[in-house]
Amino acid sequence: MMAKLGILILLGLFLRVTVCSVSSTTQCEMDEFKHENLCCQYCPAGFKLINPCQKNHGTSECAPCESNYFTAHKNSESGCFPCSMCRDDQEEVTKCSSTTDRECQCKQGTYCNSENCLEMCHACSSCPGGRVIRKCNATMDTVCDTFDSKQAENSVVCYFTEDCSASAWKLNIVVIAAVIIIIAAVITVIRKIICYCRKRDRRALNSVNGTVSGKRIMTAVNTFQGAPACSRG
Repeated sequence: MMAKLGILILLGLFLRVTVCSVSSTTQCEMDEFKHENLCCQYCPAGFKLINPCQKNHGTSECAPCESNYFTAHKNSESGCFPCSMCRDDQEEVTKCSSTTDRECQCKQGTYCNSENCLEMCHACSSCPGGRVIRKCNATMDTVCDTFDSKQAENSVVCYFTEDCSASAWKLNIVVIAAVIIIIAAVITVIRKIICYCRKRDRRALNSVNGTVSGKRIMTAVNTFQGAPACSRG
């Protein structure tokens, strides 16, 4: 029995040591990746992985990306990513490097408002009479002032920006002037109503006071006339 107990204890210790050793190798850091039972350091941005590390928490063998290829972050990729290519209707705004992809946008005078601009660029619209509210750019078409006296619901009021057209400025001035006139007229009417009410109340109060005073005087006269005459001594 003692021999069997000793064997079981030894097996338990062996399993514990094995589990601990395996778990210690699989607990990789944030800048590491797991390769078999090892934790290897990532390759830096602009590089690709050639060979993983040969010891735990060791440095991996990396190589720089070829021309027109990139990796933007730390990685364990065996190959770099090809840089994007600009279409004929686009122009380059950010060059390709080993750590950044090439960025493209529509050429001047054209635009594309979809995500990633998968379709061809469109020609910018022109406004009649040059009534431009916002100029066309690579991601948005021209916004025109469509105000029409017959279709006022289609008017666009500009809020004092540098892209305001002349008609929008005139519309702003007319609207502001109309609002000021209406407010002044309302204030004048309210003041006249208040003055009228005060005068009416004052006349009513004076009328009541005059009637009361007259009644008091008549009462005093009647009392005096009805009193007995003073006797002479």
